[in-house]
Formats: sequence, structure tokens, C-alpha cells
Amino acid sequence: MKNLPDGITVRRCGKTYVIVKNMKEEIGGIVVRGTSTGDTQLEPYVNEPQHKNKKLVALVMQQMTEALIINEAKKPEHLRRDALPPVNIPKGTEVFETKIFPCSKCNKIIAALVFAWESGSPEEMEIIATKFELEASIATYPMWILGAPNCNDDEIAKHLTLQISENKKGKVYWEHPNDMNQRLVELDEKHC
Repeated sequence: MKNLPDGITVRRCGKTYVIVKNMKEEIGGIVVRGTSTGDTQLEPYVNEPQHKNKKLVALVMQQMTEALIINEAKKPEHLRRDALPPVNIPKGTEVFETKIFPCSKCNKIIAALVFAWESGSPEEMEIIATKFELEASIATYPMWILGAPNCNDDEIAKHLTLQISENKKGKVYWEHPNDMNQRLVELDEKHC
């Protein structure tokens, strides 16, 4: 693990990565499991007091997720595959599709998009943003939420858009998908 605060270490115990403060206090961890479809699933847990420990657990989770994505991107194209959507989702759980974009040269994550196609107002977009505050606060790359289009004509439709990365959180605006695609291409070209 890199860029961890002073006094925070991660040690592996079987299939669990335990996060420890000052070499003695366990604050949480990440359990690594395989799924029936061959994917890797990371299951974080946070010890009390959760409000103090959750950001550290999220930071370790983000680094492990990025390592898995980089590893997948290094495989030959014919061996790569996208993760399958989760199954057996508890009733009442909201699921948002998220697309992560790795650099075409070094495979580090350069951007992430969260799709909230049903969000049709700035207020709804702000509510979705609060659900991703923790992830956005530790992201080392820009993140956007994409909401509903302003019409049904894909040629001219603009989508509600909101950047949620902590240091660049903005206001909700309308943007055509081609403009977002161009921004992603530019981020890739400038990364390495």
C-alpha cells in the first residue's frame, strides 16, 4: 500500500488485509473473495468508531481496486473481461453502474463515471453525489455523475453532469456525451 497516513499499516492475514493503526489497533480491513463467475470481490469492514476509520478503509479499498484493474488491463485483450454485475442484491439497495477508465499506457485509473440515468434534476444529482462522497474524497482522479438526458434524440441530447471529486466538485450542468468522451481522451493523452 502507498500513500497511507503515518502510523497506518496493512498486513495480510490469509485472505484478509487488516488495517492497523500504531502497530496495534485494528481499525478495519478488506476480505478478498472469489465469486462463482471467476471475479474477485473485495469486502471491506470498519471497526468502531466508524466515522474515524471509514476513510482509511476506503483509501485501502481504492488502492486494492486500482491494483486489480491495472492487473486486468495488463492481460492480453482476448483474456480481459468486464466484471459482471452483482447478484443477490439486498432488497432496497441502490445500484449504480460505474465505469472506470485506465490510462492506455500505464493502466492507472484516470477517470470514473457514475451513471444515474434516472436523475432528472440538479437536486437529484446532488443527492446521488452524497452517496459517493467517501469514494470521491479519496479518488486521485476526476469522477463525474451522468444523469438523465434533456431529450430523446441522441444526436442532440445533453445529459445532466456533475463532477464530484473532492477538490474539483462543481455545479450540475448539461453536457453532450461527445464532449465528455473528448475530455476522457484528453485525460488519457496527457496522463503519461
